[in-house]
Amino acid sequence: MHPRTALLGVLRRVGRIGEHHLRPTAAVTAIQHRVLRRTPRARSRVPAGALHTAGGVALLACALGGCAVPSGARPTPTVAAVFQPGVTSTPAAASTAPALPSGEMRDALRDVICWYDDPSKARECMAHGEATQQALIRIAASGDRRFIAPLVDMLWMDLGWERSVREALEMVSGQRYATAADWYAAIERDPPPLPDGYGEWKGRLLSVVDTRFMDLVPKDGSSMRLERLIWAFGDTRSPTITSAKTIRASEERYLAAGDIMFGLRLNGDSRAYPERVLAWHGVAQDRAGGSDIVVFHCLPCGGAAAYRRAASDGRSYTFGIANLVTGSRRLVFDAETMSLWDPVNGRAVAGPLATKNVSLTSVPMTRTAWGEWKDRYPAGVVLALDTGFVRDYAEGAALRGEGGLERPQFPFASLDPRFAAKVRVVGVNLGGVWRAYPIEAVEQARVVQETVAGVTVVLLSAGPGKGVQVYDAQGTRFERVSGAGAGLEVSDREGGRWFIDDERLLNTRNGRTRPALPSTPVWWFAWAGAHPDTTIWKP
Repeated sequence: MHPRTALLGVLRRVGRIGEHHLRPTAAVTAIQHRVLRRTPRARSRVPAGALHTAGGVALLACALGGCAVPSGARPTPTVAAVFQPGVTSTPAAASTAPALPSGEMRDALRDVICWYDDPSKARECMAHGEATQQALIRIAASGDRRFIAPLVDMLWMDLGWERSVREALEMVSGQRYATAADWYAAIERDPPPLPDGYGEWKGRLLSVVDTRFMDLVPKDGSSMRLERLIWAFGDTRSPTITSAKTIRASEERYLAAGDIMFGLRLNGDSRAYPERVLAWHGVAQDRAGGSDIVVFHCLPCGGAAAYRRAASDGRSYTFGIANLVTGSRRLVFDAETMSLWDPVNGRAVAGPLATKNVSLTSVPMTRTAWGEWKDRYPAGVVLALDTGFVRDYAEGAALRGEGGLERPQFPFASLDPRFAAKVRVVGVNLGGVWRAYPIEAVEQARVVQETVAGVTVVLLSAGPGKGVQVYDAQGTRFERVSGAGAGLEVSDREGGRWFIDDERLLNTRNGRTRPALPSTPVWWFAWAGAHPDTTIWKP
């Protein structure tokens, strides 16, 4: 395919974002139910057009097979280079050439993307035209390692320039890797020097997809490692649920008993968020127990987290999906300041709010099955199928391209070896100590209790596949879970019985309570990436 066609494929996809955003009507609901009855069709998360290039094939393999690279990975041979800047194409030792003057480097980076000053020109200029080719020749001949990260970004995005970019990358680095994912893992393990203005340049590179990336990508690396910020094959206009519509659990007709559910209970208000719906949107803003909340679903993280919308600075923010990842965690952004947030820890990680250390307050959340949740909270409510958008809300449809992978979906080299990357954990903060518990092991044990940093914590489960709740035991020793549904209870060492719900434990005799602790169910790699100093519990 001609490079211009590949570029326009991305632009056409961007132009279609939001075309299915419809007002809620009976017709929309009818269409949704017809969609649910269809046999789901596999679809790629990679933009149209990208699959027709050599780099696009690598992106597809990454999206379908996962992009984590073993920490000991070494350079592997690639196809013979075809870009010939007048010197040998065989990778050599890293160049010792003197660094380019900042002005020459800035000009080369500016010239290598023809829409640098005006993203609208991307429809007119050729992504791999003469100006780009000449800029790549200058970059390759310079031997300046500060070009490595920008070239890896271009290789990942590939708009028809894969071979030329690869050759330039090999010449400035003295290394050769098979895929863009391998390259990202390599520069994570051994970070190269970055050029001045790299954040500005990266935002302008991505502006061909969405001009808001120019505001979202940090201008400097003071708050995060910019070379680890990776485009996630989309723009910032993913349709979020800004005002969640719900129906009573007893009136729901579209869910199966085994469908995955994220549930919470706040001030006596029980609410459930089906993964089959939430995963399509990533963000659901809601109101529970008299408080405004936001639920983030991170598809690459394998889980969800709930927070109060009122942040630590006293303001409430409106969130969207940034479609940028770091450590294979898909970031969100707030529309008010265009700061980036980590959905797993609820902190602003880049932008104006990151410099102020703004964060959100976590709300306890449980990952369980719909049948289990409905039995326990028959008077609760669940997200309605009428979201205002037409999507294939069949179970598992939104997870295609991620579900079942053994590795993280996006490039990530620094995997914590204490658990396998895709072990599900529930993470909690205990007296300032972050701690992760493998969900399957806790479900098998049904009761896990220990003291960490002065906090006596107890984790309870009704059994395999039924989720884990976390509570501050406040010195009470719990021993056995019994009952089911709304009658689920736990007994203590003194013979007392306590009703279990997602908000508290309630003593059936004297009314004493033990509060639930905020907890987050995600893949291990996502929790460890968001909390590098986390401790773990093992059976």
